Amino acid sequence: MGAHGIVLIDKPPHITSRKVVDRVVAILNEKRAGHFGSLDPFATGLLCVGIGQGTKLLPFLQHHTKEYSALVGFDLSTDTDDLTGEVLKRFDGVRVDRARIEEWFDANRGMISQLPPDYCAQKHGGKPLYKLKRAKQEVSPRPKQVSIDEASILDAGPDWVRVRIVCSRGTYIRSIARDLGAALGVGGYLRELRRTKSEGFSLEKALTLEGLAEKKAQALIPLEEAISLPKARVTPVGEAGIADGKAIQFSWVVDDVVAPEGAFVAVLNGSGALLCIARIRRDGGIWGYIERGFKPY
Repeated sequence: MGAHGIVLIDKPPHITSRKVVDRVVAILNEKRAGHFGSLDPFATGLLCVGIGQGTKLLPFLQHHTKEYSALVGFDLSTDTDDLTGEVLKRFDGVRVDRARIEEWFDANRGMISQLPPDYCAQKHGGKPLYKLKRAKQEVSPRPKQVSIDEASILDAGPDWVRVRIVCSRGTYIRSIARDLGAALGVGGYLRELRRTKSEGFSLEKALTLEGLAEKKAQALIPLEEAISLPKARVTPVGEAGIADGKAIQFSWVVDDVVAPEGAFVAVLNGSGALLCIARIRRDGGIWGYIERGFKPY
Protein backbone atom coordinates (compact mmCIF):
# COMPACT_ATOMS: atom_id res chain seq x y z
CA MET A 1 0.00 0.00 0.00
CA GLY A 2 2.92 2.31 0.69
CA ALA A 3 3.63 4.96 3.30
CA HIS A 4 2.68 8.62 3.00
CA GLY A 5 3.90 11.60 5.00
CA ILE A 6 7.08 13.43 5.93
CA VAL A 7 10.24 12.40 7.73
CA LEU A 8 12.61 14.89 9.30
CA ILE A 9 16.30 14.12 8.84
CA ASP A 10 19.33 15.69 10.49
CA LYS A 11 21.51 15.71 7.40
CA PRO A 12 25.16 14.78 7.99
CA PRO A 13 28.02 16.62 6.27
CA HIS A 14 29.78 15.52 3.08
CA ILE A 15 26.67 14.09 1.41
CA THR A 16 24.24 15.61 -1.07
CA SER A 17 20.56 16.10 -0.23
CA ARG A 18 19.71 13.71 -3.07
CA LYS A 19 21.87 11.01 -1.50
CA VAL A 20 20.04 11.52 1.79
CA VAL A 21 16.73 10.94 -0.01
CA ASP A 22 18.16 7.78 -1.58
CA ARG A 23 19.16 6.54 1.88
CA VAL A 24 15.68 7.32 3.25
CA VAL A 25 14.06 5.45 0.36
CA ALA A 26 16.24 2.41 1.03
CA ILE A 27 15.59 2.46 4.78
CA LEU A 28 11.81 2.77 4.42
CA ASN A 29 11.62 0.55 1.35
CA GLU A 30 9.56 3.17 -0.47
CA LYS A 31 9.71 4.17 -4.13
CA ARG A 32 8.58 7.79 -4.12
CA ALA A 33 10.34 10.49 -2.10
CA GLY A 34 11.75 13.99 -2.46
CA HIS A 35 13.33 16.66 -0.26
CA PHE A 36 11.86 20.10 0.42
CA GLY A 37 14.77 22.50 -0.11
CA SER A 38 18.29 21.15 -0.59
CA LEU A 39 21.31 21.71 1.61
CA ASP A 40 24.82 22.00 0.18
CA PRO A 41 26.91 18.85 0.72
CA PHE A 42 29.07 20.45 3.43
CA ALA A 43 26.02 21.76 5.33
CA THR A 44 24.13 19.92 8.05
CA GLY A 45 20.76 20.12 9.72
CA LEU A 46 17.08 19.81 8.96
CA LEU A 47 16.09 18.21 5.69
CA CYS A 48 12.36 17.55 5.23
CA VAL A 49 11.71 14.52 3.05
CA GLY A 50 8.28 13.83 1.58
CA ILE A 51 7.33 10.17 1.26
CA GLY A 52 4.68 8.96 -1.19
CA GLN A 53 1.89 11.52 -1.31
CA GLY A 54 3.90 13.60 1.15
CA THR A 55 5.79 14.92 -1.89
CA LYS A 56 2.60 16.82 -2.82
CA LEU A 57 2.73 18.96 0.33
CA LEU A 58 5.64 21.25 -0.61
CA PRO A 59 3.56 24.06 -2.20
CA PHE A 60 1.59 24.33 1.05
CA LEU A 61 4.62 24.36 3.35
CA GLN A 62 7.06 26.64 1.55
CA HIS A 63 5.59 29.87 2.95
CA HIS A 64 7.39 29.15 6.23
CA THR A 65 10.69 30.90 6.89
CA LYS A 66 13.94 28.97 7.24
CA GLU A 67 16.39 29.32 10.11
CA TYR A 68 20.15 28.71 10.08
CA SER A 69 23.18 28.84 12.30
CA ALA A 70 26.05 30.07 10.12
CA LEU A 71 29.73 30.34 10.96
CA VAL A 72 31.22 33.03 8.70
CA GLY A 73 34.97 33.33 8.27
CA PHE A 74 36.63 36.59 7.22
CA ASP A 75 40.22 35.40 6.71
CA LEU A 76 39.75 34.48 3.03
CA SER A 77 37.40 34.38 0.07
CA THR A 78 36.65 31.35 -2.12
CA ASP A 79 35.07 30.74 -5.52
CA THR A 80 32.15 28.86 -3.92
CA ASP A 81 31.73 31.29 -0.98
CA ASP A 82 32.25 28.38 1.43
CA LEU A 83 35.10 26.30 2.81
CA THR A 84 34.92 23.74 -0.03
CA GLY A 85 36.00 26.13 -2.78
CA GLU A 86 39.33 27.28 -4.15
CA VAL A 87 40.87 30.17 -2.25
CA LEU A 88 40.74 33.42 -4.22
CA LYS A 89 42.39 35.70 -1.68
CA ARG A 90 43.70 35.53 1.88
CA PHE A 91 43.35 38.25 4.48
CA ASP A 92 45.97 38.09 7.23
CA GLY A 93 45.57 39.57 10.69
CA VAL A 94 41.83 40.16 10.34
CA ARG A 95 40.11 41.71 13.34
CA VAL A 96 36.46 42.43 12.62
CA ASP A 97 34.40 44.76 14.79
CA ARG A 98 31.21 43.07 16.04
CA ALA A 99 29.34 46.39 15.93
CA ARG A 100 30.03 46.74 12.19
CA ILE A 101 28.60 43.28 11.58
CA GLU A 102 25.43 44.22 13.45
CA GLU A 103 25.20 47.43 11.43
CA TRP A 104 25.37 45.46 8.17
CA PHE A 105 22.57 43.13 9.22
CA ASP A 106 20.47 46.10 10.37
CA ALA A 107 20.93 47.69 6.93
CA ASN A 108 20.06 44.46 5.11
CA ARG A 109 17.06 43.33 7.13
CA GLY A 110 13.84 42.84 5.18
CA MET A 111 13.50 42.43 1.41
CA ILE A 112 16.80 42.71 -0.46
CA SER A 113 18.12 41.98 -3.93
CA GLN A 114 20.62 39.15 -3.56
CA LEU A 115 23.13 37.91 -6.12
CA PRO A 116 23.43 34.10 -5.83
CA PRO A 117 26.90 32.49 -5.78
CA ASP A 118 28.44 31.47 -9.10
CA TYR A 119 27.99 27.88 -7.98
CA CYS A 120 24.20 27.83 -7.73
CA ALA A 121 21.20 25.96 -9.14
CA GLN A 122 20.01 28.74 -11.45
CA LYS A 123 19.93 27.56 -15.05
CA HIS A 124 21.34 28.97 -18.27
CA GLY A 125 20.48 27.16 -21.48
CA GLY A 126 18.84 24.42 -19.45
CA LYS A 127 21.98 23.67 -17.41
CA PRO A 128 22.58 24.59 -13.73
CA LEU A 129 25.20 27.30 -13.31
CA TYR A 130 27.24 25.14 -10.94
CA LYS A 131 27.74 22.58 -13.71
CA LEU A 132 28.78 25.28 -16.17
CA LYS A 133 31.17 26.71 -13.59
CA ARG A 134 32.74 23.30 -12.98
CA ALA A 135 33.23 23.06 -16.75
CA LYS A 136 35.28 26.29 -16.51
CA GLN A 137 32.62 28.38 -18.27
CA GLU A 138 31.79 31.95 -17.34
CA VAL A 139 28.48 32.33 -15.51
CA SER A 140 26.32 35.32 -14.56
CA PRO A 141 23.81 34.56 -11.81
CA ARG A 142 20.62 36.63 -11.89
CA PRO A 143 19.77 38.70 -8.80
CA LYS A 144 16.70 37.59 -6.86
CA GLN A 145 14.48 39.11 -4.20
CA VAL A 146 14.83 37.46 -0.80
CA SER A 147 14.08 38.46 2.77
CA ILE A 148 16.33 38.43 5.85
CA ASP A 149 13.76 38.55 8.64
CA GLU A 150 16.04 38.16 11.65
CA ALA A 151 19.77 38.07 12.30
CA SER A 152 21.53 37.87 15.65
CA ILE A 153 25.15 37.24 16.60
CA LEU A 154 25.56 34.09 18.70
CA ASP A 155 29.34 34.24 19.12
CA ALA A 156 32.30 36.00 17.55
CA GLY A 157 36.07 36.01 17.29
CA PRO A 158 38.67 38.20 15.55
CA ASP A 159 38.15 36.65 12.11
CA TRP A 160 34.78 34.87 12.42
CA VAL A 161 31.21 35.26 13.58
CA ARG A 162 28.44 32.77 14.28
CA VAL A 163 25.04 34.14 13.30
CA ARG A 164 21.46 32.96 13.63
CA ILE A 165 19.60 33.88 10.45
CA VAL A 166 15.86 33.65 9.77
CA CYS A 167 15.12 34.17 6.09
CA SER A 168 12.82 33.43 3.18
CA ARG A 169 12.94 30.35 1.03
CA GLY A 170 15.61 30.67 -1.69
CA THR A 171 17.99 32.83 0.34
CA TYR A 172 21.65 31.93 -0.17
CA ILE A 173 23.49 32.04 3.15
CA ARG A 174 26.74 31.78 1.18
CA SER A 175 25.87 35.07 -0.49
CA ILE A 176 25.23 36.66 2.88
CA ALA A 177 28.69 35.56 4.04
CA ARG A 178 30.30 36.87 0.84
CA ASP A 179 28.50 40.21 0.91
CA LEU A 180 29.09 40.75 4.63
CA GLY A 181 32.82 40.23 4.20
CA ALA A 182 32.95 42.53 1.16
CA ALA A 183 31.19 45.28 3.11
CA LEU A 184 33.77 44.94 5.88
CA GLY A 185 36.66 45.02 3.40
CA VAL A 186 37.77 41.45 4.15
CA GLY A 187 37.02 37.92 2.98
CA GLY A 188 33.64 36.29 3.53
CA TYR A 189 32.79 32.58 3.31
CA LEU A 190 30.90 29.90 5.23
CA ARG A 191 32.95 27.67 7.48
CA GLU A 192 29.84 25.90 8.80
CA LEU A 193 26.12 25.94 8.02
CA ARG A 194 23.39 24.20 9.97
CA ARG A 195 19.68 24.51 9.20
CA THR A 196 17.53 24.52 12.32
CA LYS A 197 14.03 25.21 10.94
CA SER A 198 12.33 24.54 7.60
CA GLU A 199 8.76 24.13 6.29
CA GLY A 200 7.39 24.78 9.78
CA PHE A 201 9.45 22.00 11.42
CA SER A 202 12.35 22.19 13.89
CA LEU A 203 15.65 20.33 13.98
CA GLU A 204 14.89 19.09 17.51
CA LYS A 205 12.40 16.60 16.04
CA ALA A 206 14.72 15.34 13.30
CA LEU A 207 16.43 11.95 13.24
CA THR A 208 19.82 10.94 12.00
CA LEU A 209 19.83 8.38 9.21
CA GLU A 210 20.86 5.81 11.83
CA GLY A 211 17.93 6.87 14.01
CA LEU A 212 15.57 6.51 11.05
CA ALA A 213 16.88 2.99 10.46
CA GLU A 214 15.81 2.11 14.00
CA LYS A 215 12.36 3.74 13.95
CA LYS A 216 11.53 3.20 10.26
CA ALA A 217 7.84 3.92 9.50
CA GLN A 218 7.26 5.05 13.11
CA ALA A 219 9.17 8.21 12.23
CA LEU A 220 6.67 9.20 9.54
CA ILE A 221 4.60 12.33 10.20
CA PRO A 222 1.12 11.70 8.67
CA LEU A 223 -0.08 14.05 5.93
CA GLU A 224 -2.81 15.61 8.07
CA GLU A 225 -0.35 16.33 10.89
CA ALA A 226 2.36 17.68 8.63
CA ILE A 227 0.19 20.37 7.05
CA SER A 228 -0.19 23.58 9.07
CA LEU A 229 -3.44 24.85 7.58
CA PRO A 230 -6.97 25.32 8.96
CA LYS A 231 -8.75 21.97 8.86
CA ALA A 232 -12.34 21.04 8.05
CA ARG A 233 -14.03 17.64 8.00
CA VAL A 234 -16.62 16.64 5.43
CA THR A 235 -19.49 14.15 5.43
CA PRO A 236 -19.29 10.74 3.72
CA VAL A 237 -21.23 12.29 0.82
CA GLY A 238 -18.59 15.00 0.66
CA GLU A 239 -15.79 12.43 0.73
CA ALA A 240 -17.33 10.68 -2.27
CA GLY A 241 -17.79 13.99 -4.09
CA ILE A 242 -14.18 14.99 -3.51
CA ALA A 243 -13.03 11.58 -4.80
CA ASP A 244 -14.96 12.40 -7.98
CA GLY A 245 -13.21 15.78 -8.23
CA LYS A 246 -16.34 17.86 -7.70
CA ALA A 247 -16.49 21.36 -6.21
CA ILE A 248 -16.96 21.22 -2.44
CA GLN A 249 -20.51 22.05 -1.33
CA PHE A 250 -21.41 23.92 1.86
CA SER A 251 -23.67 21.03 2.81
CA TRP A 252 -20.66 18.66 2.88
CA VAL A 253 -18.61 20.69 5.38
CA VAL A 254 -18.95 19.63 9.02
CA ASP A 255 -16.63 22.17 10.67
CA ASP A 256 -17.01 25.94 10.58
CA VAL A 257 -13.66 27.29 9.39
CA VAL A 258 -12.80 30.97 9.71
CA ALA A 259 -10.72 31.69 6.61
CA PRO A 260 -10.81 34.43 3.96
CA GLU A 261 -11.63 34.00 0.29
CA GLY A 262 -8.76 32.37 -1.57
CA ALA A 263 -7.25 30.78 1.56
CA PHE A 264 -6.15 27.16 1.62
CA VAL A 265 -7.88 24.69 3.95
CA ALA A 266 -6.98 21.04 4.62
CA VAL A 267 -10.10 18.92 4.09
CA LEU A 268 -10.37 15.68 6.09
CA ASN A 269 -12.75 12.75 6.14
CA GLY A 270 -14.56 11.64 9.28
CA SER A 271 -11.55 9.56 10.37
CA GLY A 272 -9.22 12.54 10.10
CA ALA A 273 -7.41 11.45 6.92
CA LEU A 274 -6.42 14.17 4.45
CA LEU A 275 -8.63 14.20 1.35
CA CYS A 276 -7.48 17.38 -0.35
CA ILE A 277 -6.21 20.90 -0.01
CA ALA A 278 -9.03 23.24 -1.03
CA ARG A 279 -9.05 26.90 -1.94
CA ILE A 280 -12.06 28.68 -0.47
CA ARG A 281 -14.29 30.22 -3.14
CA ARG A 282 -17.73 30.78 -1.62
CA ASP A 283 -20.32 31.13 -4.36
CA GLY A 284 -23.91 30.07 -3.89
CA GLY A 285 -23.86 26.55 -2.51
CA ILE A 286 -20.16 26.07 -3.28
CA TRP A 287 -17.73 26.30 -0.35
CA GLY A 288 -14.49 25.78 -2.26
CA TYR A 289 -12.56 24.00 -4.99
CA ILE A 290 -9.99 21.21 -4.84
CA GLU A 291 -6.45 22.53 -5.21
CA ARG A 292 -4.67 19.21 -4.72
CA GLY A 293 -6.16 15.83 -3.95
CA PHE A 294 -4.90 12.99 -1.77
CA LYS A 295 -6.00 9.38 -1.53
CA PRO A 296 -6.60 8.42 2.11
CA TYR A 297 -5.32 5.06 3.29
